[in-house]
Amino acid sequence: MIYEPSEFEFLPDDLTLEQTRIACHIGKRTAAYLLQTGLIPCEMTGKKTRCYHVRKEDVIAFILDREKNPDRYIVPHDWTQGNPATKRIRVLPPMPSEAQKRCYYTKKLEAVPDVIDVAAVVEITGYDRHTVCRWIEKGRLKYIMRTNKYYIPKVSLLDYICSDQYERSHRKSRKHIDALWEIHNKNKARKRQKKARTTCKNAR
Repeated sequence: MIYEPSEFEFLPDDLTLEQTRIACHIGKRTAAYLLQTGLIPCEMTGKKTRCYHVRKEDVIAFILDREKNPDRYIVPHDWTQGNPATKRIRVLPPMPSEAQKRCYYTKKLEAVPDVIDVAAVVEITGYDRHTVCRWIEKGRLKYIMRTNKYYIPKVSLLDYICSDQYERSHRKSRKHIDALWEIHNKNKARKRQKKARTTCKNAR
């Protein structure tokens, strides 16, 4: 396919999935496959919508390389079959440190009572009731039994969700993944601010 240089002049420096799809003349599912597998580099925000940030230079590099190596970008046959939601690759950011997680979750749980029930843990973590009860039965969460109901101290929940054991879960909930991305993006923002302040001081 021949591209006119003018097609790229008006592209923004930071593209969404839809803008990437249009620029590359490909379908939405194909664009999602290329972004989720890293064949087109992108930054994942972890949001449910507008979750991809793609640099214009990476889109141009993809288009040029696709002309030379078309086989590299062929979408697997079964990718577009069945429910598209089941085909989504759950991309994870680099794991944050325990200190970073504790700082994030401490602020996140500030308004939560000191003792909460299983339903509240389900709401906070995104895992189902059966999973939370299994954590309790295996001793991962401390609890208080009242009127045949489990009540979990907030400090016990905080200790567990900041632990490596919590991160070893193979099937992470959507809220768990969203939290990891939020921690990652906040850390990146802090680093950029720190770098900007350092650059400003050096300029003086």
